[in-house]
Amino acid sequence: MGGRAMGRRGLSLARNLFCGLLAVFLIVTGQVRRATRKALSGDVITAIYFHKPNRRLFTRCISWLIRHGYTFISSDELIEILHHKRPFPRGAVWLSLDDGYREWLVDLLPVIRQYKVPITLFLPSGIVAGEGLFPWLHDSSYSRENTEVMRPDPNTKPARECITVEELKRIAAYEEIRIGGHSVSHALTVNCKDEKLQVEIGKCKQSLELWTGETVSCFSYPEGRYDGRERQPLHEFGYAFAVTTEPAFISRDTDPLLVPRFCVPDDVTLSEAICNMVGIWRPVLDPIKALLHFKKVFIELRNNTAASMSEQI
Repeated sequence: MGGRAMGRRGLSLARNLFCGLLAVFLIVTGQVRRATRKALSGDVITAIYFHKPNRRLFTRCISWLIRHGYTFISSDELIEILHHKRPFPRGAVWLSLDDGYREWLVDLLPVIRQYKVPITLFLPSGIVAGEGLFPWLHDSSYSRENTEVMRPDPNTKPARECITVEELKRIAAYEEIRIGGHSVSHALTVNCKDEKLQVEIGKCKQSLELWTGETVSCFSYPEGRYDGRERQPLHEFGYAFAVTTEPAFISRDTDPLLVPRFCVPDDVTLSEAICNMVGIWRPVLDPIKALLHFKKVFIELRNNTAASMSEQI
């Protein structure tokens, strides 16, 4: 293992140790219990999304939700609730997966089918139909936080990272699965001109419906970023709702085109995942991250000022 890889692994372990201990503290002090009561009250819906969790973490999250009395709902049910055609169920939780990782086929689909959990897969149609490479892993100009771009070996063709059209057709037939749009190329819609925006939103839906034979009614903004121009093409192409990455509960006042979701990051501890699922993690962690960022900026500013003064002397 190279030095950089060992360094990243060390940082990941240190991060998980700190966050795991913080999450345990939030659990033992009763904050998770109080947040769970709110989630089960019937006044809100919990929406949770994953990217590429390992099988053990995903299974334990599903088991925890079942054990604590949550009711799993499908995207079809969520549409009716968002459009006020059905009341809020008590303890409702809606699950989704973003991007279309091939690891889902082996790691997650068996768990989904075993527990018969309805789940929505948000897929970028052009990547599914193409070489299956995610742009944030290969294109240094692509904006995605906390991801290091791979350096391709010129003598080796990169391994496929996304599911294929044939694999999509097979899994879309499972009763637990619903398919949602995630643009054609995982383009950040805020960076798209109006014509490209129409293509990214509309063609994605058309392709996914052609392959699956099912209506695609929901859309996930890549990276959760949007600027409002998406509304017109979303309405035009018949999407019933669209999801963001805002960490909040769905309420009766939620805009169907700005549906919030809580994220469970890949490879975190179960205690941290639980804190994310009940909605208390980001309110606790974000101020800590902001403080650390401020400290980093302050130290850099101080060092730059000291260096400038030294040069003047």
